[in-house]
Amino acid sequence: MSRFQWLVVAGWIVLLLAPHLQSQGAEFSPQEQLLRATCRVNQGKVSGTGFLVEVPAASDAESARIFLVTANHVLDGFPEAECNLILREPKPDGTFERQPLAVKIREEKKPLWVRHPQDDVAAIEVKLPLSVDMQPIPLSQVADADWAAQKKVQVGQDVWIACFPAQLEANPAGWPILRRGTIATHPLTPLTSARTILIDYSHFGGDSGSPVVMVHDNRPIVVGLVFGMTRQTDRSATPFEERVVHTSLGLAITVQSPLVRETIEMAAGK
Repeated sequence: MSRFQWLVVAGWIVLLLAPHLQSQGAEFSPQEQLLRATCRVNQGKVSGTGFLVEVPAASDAESARIFLVTANHVLDGFPEAECNLILREPKPDGTFERQPLAVKIREEKKPLWVRHPQDDVAAIEVKLPLSVDMQPIPLSQVADADWAAQKKVQVGQDVWIACFPAQLEANPAGWPILRRGTIATHPLTPLTSARTILIDYSHFGGDSGSPVVMVHDNRPIVVGLVFGMTRQTDRSATPFEERVVHTSLGLAITVQSPLVRETIEMAAGK
């Protein structure tokens, strides 16, 4: 085969692989990276949010492992042995198609996930189909205790939350909603007295398990995991009626990321 023929063949190979290379190696904004790591977790009408984290291989003979991270009460609230991850599969025309993935979470009624012994965090290893367009967040981008000690995360800092408020999806393919908030808690250290912090954004049912990230060096850094909401409760009574009204304060309760990372490392056996 002549040099010209080799160049023609090489050109065709590049063209054929271009869509794959774009999905695997293209530069995405930190916010889009966050969305591509996040998925809805559901079982019937019960729903929460989870995100994927990649733990590097322990040796050259092993492969990297992927873990679903969410709030423990999300998985614990599913009565059946399997739940679904709502993933997205890219199509040739540039659109995405909804791709549910069944994940076994119980064996003979015993949980297969690992939960943090003190906090509302859970992690379970999952195997992803090669066809889906998901980009797990590297474990190195889940902030550890050193980040907290160096005060790289501070009150008033902007953060981003990928979530499914009131089980709402961005589109039929199942992409999450991107919300913006600020860290509302001070001080954030020491971790022993600030295991949970407040994020100023309107949290709804279905958001539990959502990752909270800040942008650092153009990368998403996980700084927390949403698991609860704050609200004001008002009660009123008349001779003929009693009412209880709950009003959201627009503050989400979040587990700090070093505890999230601890949970992932426990699940990975590190």
